[in-house]
Amino acid sequence: IIFWKFDRGLAIYFLKESWPLIFSGFLVSVYMKIDMVMINHMLGPYEVGIYSAAVKLSELWYFIPVIICSSIFPAILNAKKQSQVIYYKRMKSLYFIMFWFPFFISVAMTFIGDYLVVFLYGIDYNESASVLSIHIWASIFVFIGVSNTRYMLAEGFQRTTLIGTLIGGIVNVALNFYLIPLYGVSGAAWSTL
Repeated sequence: IIFWKFDRGLAIYFLKESWPLIFSGFLVSVYMKIDMVMINHMLGPYEVGIYSAAVKLSELWYFIPVIICSSIFPAILNAKKQSQVIYYKRMKSLYFIMFWFPFFISVAMTFIGDYLVVFLYGIDYNESASVLSIHIWASIFVFIGVSNTRYMLAEGFQRTTLIGTLIGGIVNVALNFYLIPLYGVSGAAWSTL
């Protein structure tokens, strides 16, 4: 470590290449929680609690795609160096896993969600079950989104990732404005989905 030197040119290059991903990550953090702020403003703190209980169970699974991609993606990048055919075959396999794994989780949580909510939170949070049965389906898009971000990075499309995240955030907020007054906390879950 004592022989390391700061390379200003390399630092500037990495910053130019990564700023869309940094900003995209910030936007995701904001728009993943903006629904709770909007629910609190439009409906009140009780509804935020109901919604938050469901979201915690739904988002519990979001670490899995990061682990899968962190484990598998180096092999996918190595395949890209060897052969485009192998690269695309591995990407296809990754997307296959990233669709079906959360699909089965979503099906299971849709059916056992009421029991799980009552078991974990008590009967007072029973309303969270209906929110969970909607919100859990967003996990499919989260899993695919994590894979897609890695693919975009491998292909050099960081700015496209930022644009997609920005559009997703705007659509989410607009749908929240429309659906929360109509459907309450379920409307926020539909907006997320």
